[in-house]
Amino acid sequence: MSTSPRLHYSVRVGTISGTVVVLAVLVLFSAPGSASLPASSAAVATTSTSEILSGTAIGAAISSIQAQVNVATAGATVFIPGGTYVGQLLINHSVKLVGAGEGKTILRSPPTMTPDYLGNVFVVEIGNDSTVSISKLSVQVTEQCMLSNSIGVATGGGIGVGGDSTLHVWDVAAYAHGPHPNLNAECTTGTGSPGMYSFGRAISIGLDDPPGAGTSQQVEGHGTIFHVLAQGFDIFSLSVGGVRGLSDSTATITQNVVRVGPGPYTAAYGIVVYGNSTISQNLVTGEAGSDGGIADVYASAVITHNTVLNFTCLTAPFPITPACGVDPIFDDQDLGIFLASIATGTVVQFNTVRDVDAGILVEGPEPAAVISHNWIFNSTFYSLDVIDAIQTFGHDTLSGGLFAIAVGAEATNATGVLFHDTISGDSDGIALTEAISPWVAKVVIVPK
Repeated sequence: MSTSPRLHYSVRVGTISGTVVVLAVLVLFSAPGSASLPASSAAVATTSTSEILSGTAIGAAISSIQAQVNVATAGATVFIPGGTYVGQLLINHSVKLVGAGEGKTILRSPPTMTPDYLGNVFVVEIGNDSTVSISKLSVQVTEQCMLSNSIGVATGGGIGVGGDSTLHVWDVAAYAHGPHPNLNAECTTGTGSPGMYSFGRAISIGLDDPPGAGTSQQVEGHGTIFHVLAQGFDIFSLSVGGVRGLSDSTATITQNVVRVGPGPYTAAYGIVVYGNSTISQNLVTGEAGSDGGIADVYASAVITHNTVLNFTCLTAPFPITPACGVDPIFDDQDLGIFLASIATGTVVQFNTVRDVDAGILVEGPEPAAVISHNWIFNSTFYSLDVIDAIQTFGHDTLSGGLFAIAVGAEATNATGVLFHDTISGDSDGIALTEAISPWVAKVVIVPK
């Protein structure tokens, strides 16, 4: 299903001063079954990479990752040895976290996470205008009762970045972990707010806030996400910005593997950006019940050289409202790439999209994106889709499906232009148009 403001989210359904305050609001990481890390495996805070490599154990007597982060000088590196650490970590100044490797150093959420001041729950949260790097570890998120924001999307998960901070993350794996008997069921959060059971998001650059809480600086974030595996999350696996509108959050998201989990009543998407972003060379795949690959909502995004596979509502293992079908206005489709009310400068080029209901959906109002040289194969319904927009597609290869393009005029006139596209294998014709009076939907074909 799409993540557009028009469609059906809820149906498919600052520095904190002192260690004492941190201890009061967070469950510190500790080795399972013990109150603190043994001295032999405590996190090691160092002042340079060379000290990590030489094994210098500065501050090894401090028995938790949180304590090591608290005492680390600005820009220092905290090395986290192999092991599974359960709890939450708050980072409010610039440090570097380095694990022993994916699957060796594991940070896992406790059975019930403690919300931050905005109601979000993350295993690792970064704030206070910090610059943080995280590498060579895994993050596991168990099913949690999370705050449900204004469109029914849970606010929490693995790593969250707010307070106008910057995160650089690479060689990290983030997993939805363990049983999920209550997934997407309603609940009441630790702050007494309405919530839902969810795994949340793997990484959120920018935090959501409830209506009326927080400032733009408190919720914005920035970062780079590189060589990350995100698997099984039922909301936006990798996200940029909150959902209040166009965000000042920014990110570069490249060379990641995202395997989207099912989202019975929410929008289970691989990569969703509400802030200006570059999305390149990622592999995004779905499973039965997931909703879409990549979405740009309100922002300007450069989306190039990605591969998006396996998103179709026909295989959803639960009821869908509206029904899965070919109607571009009234039915539900799972999407490869979705552009909704985008900003000037959006580019979608050289992407491969296969085995989805609709390959690329552009939903207005304008401006139009630059969309060209994409390869879209074996769509359930159509390769391209335009709703309430005027959009040109150039030099794309469109093969398979019922139609090459669908155009729907629901609230204004809509036009889809196929400029020198290569079209083959569409069983029911090139174009499907639908309009609600008095609007007009049309397709213009400019052959080679």
